[in-house]
Amino acid sequence: MPIVATNPTNFPRRINMYVPAMQYASDVNMYSNTRTSFGAPSAPVVNNILNAVAATAVANYDVTAVANAQTIFEPFGRGIQLVSNVANTSQITVRGADYLGQPMVEIIALAGATAVETKKMFKYVDSIFVNAGVATATLSAGWGPTLGLPYKALRVPIEIANGLVVGTPGTFTPPQLSDPNPTTAIGDVRGSYKPTTALNGANIISIVADYVNDINSNNNGGLHGIRQIFA
Repeated sequence: MPIVATNPTNFPRRINMYVPAMQYASDVNMYSNTRTSFGAPSAPVVNNILNAVAATAVANYDVTAVANAQTIFEPFGRGIQLVSNVANTSQITVRGADYLGQPMVEIIALAGATAVETKKMFKYVDSIFVNAGVATATLSAGWGPTLGLPYKALRVPIEIANGLVVGTPGTFTPPQLSDPNPTTAIGDVRGSYKPTTALNGANIISIVADYVNDINSNNNGGLHGIRQIFA
């Protein structure tokens, strides 16, 4: 059975293209593997959405005017990494949308000067909210090293970089299956993938994945996974 290639073309920002209990898609081989291309993902950047803004008090940063928050070039989104400049475990609320235009939110705790990354894969970021301030603290946010997936994945056995199979594939995080999907904790509704190959804007990266269309007892799920949560 040939490998089908995933080639998305048009995902308008303000239209929610999520399909509940989606069973089939023309670019998914339901009987074998599907190849998904990420193009040449840009290098992770810790401060290209927010750059050392004040985090000394509760604050909401509207980033809809920030180009890097509204133009995440990877086709299926990516994680957002956040970092402070001092010992800081404040919770941060990230709001935005996935590549289908579904509104989504994640609450994540900082780890001081060590960057943390959202488990949900954002295509667009609208706001970043500091839930509690810390004296002298700043907050930076930017694109992380983990990439979103187009469909709910069972496994990612193969990574391909610049036309060659990578000896050791990267890290696949399985999809979040809890219904309804919690705002914090477990992960993205379709899963995510952190490549072994360096993201540098030049390396062309793709994967071979097994995508699954199963639904739960509430008739939810399918290829697009559980509906994203936004609260």
